[in-house]
Amino acid sequence: MNIDKITPYIAAGLACAGVTFGLCYFFMGGKSENDIIKECREIIAENGNPDFDDKSAEIGMINGYLNAGGDKYTYYYEFLNADKIQEQTDYINSAGTAIASGFQVDISADGNILLTEVTEGLTADKQGLKAGDIITHIDGVSVSEKGYENYANKILGKQDTEVKLTVNRDGKIFDINFRRDNDLQSEVKSEMIGDIAYISVSHFGTFSAGQMSERIEELGDVDKYIIDLRDNGGGWADYMLQAVDYFVDSGSVDFYNYKGEKVSTLTTTDGAVDVPIVILINENTASAAETFTSLCMQFGRDVTTVGTNTFGKGIFQQEETLSNGGKLHYTAGYFTVGDWDCWQGIGIKPDITVDMDSALIGTEDDIQLAKAIELLE
Repeated sequence: MNIDKITPYIAAGLACAGVTFGLCYFFMGGKSENDIIKECREIIAENGNPDFDDKSAEIGMINGYLNAGGDKYTYYYEFLNADKIQEQTDYINSAGTAIASGFQVDISADGNILLTEVTEGLTADKQGLKAGDIITHIDGVSVSEKGYENYANKILGKQDTEVKLTVNRDGKIFDINFRRDNDLQSEVKSEMIGDIAYISVSHFGTFSAGQMSERIEELGDVDKYIIDLRDNGGGWADYMLQAVDYFVDSGSVDFYNYKGEKVSTLTTTDGAVDVPIVILINENTASAAETFTSLCMQFGRDVTTVGTNTFGKGIFQQEETLSNGGKLHYTAGYFTVGDWDCWQGIGIKPDITVDMDSALIGTEDDIQLAKAIELLE
């Protein structure tokens, strides 16, 4: 279960919230939205831009309505062919090129490639790509004309090979000669700081559980840990649960719908390492990373948290297929860990508060890390 994958599939739609407020105004004036839309469309057809995109406008209107409802995690998107499109999307997003280069994709409203995520500091970001970019051509071939489900995977390729991407960014069209990267970035890194085992986790993804196991084995027999979850925005709950299992005894993460009914439960097993652990957290520690922290604080054996109050995301999302084949991605409920209440909008307060600008993480002025070392020494 992905408890925090926040993806702006239709970026333009989120800019259309004003449309929704306008429609509400007309509702109150006795006119339906269809009347006003028809009236606007007739004027544009007669006097306006002949290239006016009705389909994008319709999707924008829907997302304007959803966005105005106040839940930033809710949005609507469409597939041209749900099964083939989803299969292609999943294939690309799980490929080494996408993961190592730091991008995720979906189909755009016009059948091209929408970059839904670009990870800061990785190859795609360094080469100038941004979330929300629409890739219309790969090596000069139109993605929409070839068919997203047939051609989008051409963005993938061998290490250090180049591909020309034609990018539409808010109406500005330009080319990028993109050099592919398949050298997977480690989600879990470790080192020894004196006699303290230091482990940092950037994200809980496909490889985090395996990498956590590898790092612990590489570190060998140690008797104190620092686990750094600062700036960890979360990830997949299942992978997080596998990664945390070494540090906690039996605990549970319970998921509820808004009726208060429990819909699922994830559990850890007994066997927590019996050594002192300091967990570093900050205002960007969110969702699955907060769940990791909470499990350790409740079911670990000697755990202290240092840093600042966490982000506060305790809700999860799911998708439903609509009658037209489109998808509604929406917030479906909340989750709790152990005996704690849901921390949505509240976050988790550290045992020891140490205020620090996150830009100082990993520098000589990292006073949060210094405090963790002091506690363990």
